[in-house]
Amino acid sequence: MGIEPSVSEHYLPALTKPILEQDLLSSVHTVEMSANQLVKQVLGGQLDLAISGNLDQTLDERLAVTPLRPFEFKILASPDHPLAKMDHPTFEEALKSPFVILNDTYLNKLVFHQLAEQLSIKPQVLFESDSSTLVSGLVREDLALGFISDITAPAESDLVEIPIEDIQVPSVHINLIRRAHQFPIGLFKTVMDIIEKTFDEDEAVQQQK
Repeated sequence: MGIEPSVSEHYLPALTKPILEQDLLSSVHTVEMSANQLVKQVLGGQLDLAISGNLDQTLDERLAVTPLRPFEFKILASPDHPLAKMDHPTFEEALKSPFVILNDTYLNKLVFHQLAEQLSIKPQVLFESDSSTLVSGLVREDLALGFISDITAPAESDLVEIPIEDIQVPSVHINLIRRAHQFPIGLFKTVMDIIEKTFDEDEAVQQQK
């Protein structure tokens, strides 16, 4: 089973618990890699399952895809940043400031640049990282704005999350992916059920907040 890093950061502990409880740990090997790599390895047979964020138009028809939940993207700012003090800040206004973003391992980078292209603006990228903690740290110091998803959003309440409302954000979902001709039975079906149940339970918890 392959899993994208942003997804594993949020969901892997919850996924691992039922795998351990059902004594499946010796049968389920989990690896982390980027969304593009996950799709390629499922198609190539190196992976049986993948949990990955994907732009909706990028998936191959040879794949069977179960949507698990949508991504939402936001701007992350220090409370001291001028953008955080505006009534209705726009992404165009945000692009006047430097950004720190997650690197190629995450879909955030691709979506960020697609949004900038919609506005025909070349963004100022101060730094790219594979750590959402580092992104939030640089934002906290008011050195840059961040571009995050609700999956990789920091738990700290001292930062301001700004929704993107002035332009069309690409549709992105976390999906459970397998080869279309691979019929889920036995262990394969059990693991799929664990994944879908874990996401359903997490969604129920989020709706209660």
